Amino acid sequence: MPSARATYGVTVRSERGRGRLVWLVVGVVIAALVGLALFRTLGTFVFALFLYYATRPLYARLNSALDHPNLAVTLTLVAIVAPILLVVGYGFLQALIEVDQFLATHSLEGYRRYLQPYLSLVRSGQLRQLWSTVVDDPSQPLPLPVQQLVGRLFGQLSTIFGLVVTVLGHLFLLSVFLFYFLRDDHKLAAWFARSVGHGRVVGFLSAVDDDLETVFFSNLAIVAVSGGIATVTFYLLNLVAPGRVVSIPILLGLLIGIATLVPVVGMKLIYVPFTVYLAALAFLTPTPLWHPVVFFVVTAVVVDLIPDFFVRSYLSAQSGVHMGLVLLGYILGSISFGWYGLFVGPVIVVFAVQYAHRVFPDLASEVDFG
Repeated sequence: MPSARATYGVTVRSERGRGRLVWLVVGVVIAALVGLALFRTLGTFVFALFLYYATRPLYARLNSALDHPNLAVTLTLVAIVAPILLVVGYGFLQALIEVDQFLATHSLEGYRRYLQPYLSLVRSGQLRQLWSTVVDDPSQPLPLPVQQLVGRLFGQLSTIFGLVVTVLGHLFLLSVFLFYFLRDDHKLAAWFARSVGHGRVVGFLSAVDDDLETVFFSNLAIVAVSGGIATVTFYLLNLVAPGRVVSIPILLGLLIGIATLVPVVGMKLIYVPFTVYLAALAFLTPTPLWHPVVFFVVTAVVVDLIPDFFVRSYLSAQSGVHMGLVLLGYILGSISFGWYGLFVGPVIVVFAVQYAHRVFPDLASEVDFG
């Protein structure tokens, strides 16, 4: 007959086992809900992760100099947002210029006679009569051409408004992710180390963390260097060459810098179509024929070839992950996951490399292959 103490011990262990199982199930449910929420915004999350690792060195320097985490994070965010706003603002300015040129060349006089009765009511302040005319009296609808014009404008404005709201929502979420990643990453790391101990898992993830910072910071450095060199080169080309070769040097330079994130083709995705555009202008307008030739040669050599060779060579020497594997991660990630695969692919590569270096040899040594 088992003793009472033994029976009690078995009962306690059984209850503890059931309690742990319940808490494990709760943890799995919570993890599944969090994963579902992140999956719906996966692109924004992985882009925030990329920006976190890419800007963490800048934040560390600012925080050590200022000794004020919130201010350091704010300045880091400004350093990221300012170029984005510059691109958007410059593009919006160019769009306004195009709209102004369109209005200058396309007369709207055909709609004026239809709109005149309603405009006269607005000018005279008879808004109640205007409301009665447009809404309350269905026997006097707007003329068909005006209805079609208003319908097109309303549809375009609705589409633009929806797009703007969506983009602003993702930008806000991106800022929240990035803010707390930068400010509270050490708290998360300390909690994880206390929870799992300072064993193989912490060492493995620490190595992954260091490699991700090197890889993503290298990407941001290439974007900044390439965009800066392109902008300066286009300005100098406009100064040296007779005639304005590049009409939008700032916007084109920034787009070229951003395009370096695209694997294989990189900035060619921007300057090759622009060369075709310049060639079309040369054939259709009095633009000199040498403009597209000079632009393509200068951009390919000064902006693309030389900086790419030196910058990537230097940065690859600083990384513990072979740049060829990182490039493969970009390509396969983009094919497998879409646009955010640009950031998921390198993460998978870094995890795989660190697993091969740190975990697989120990596991293989414990297996008898006969």
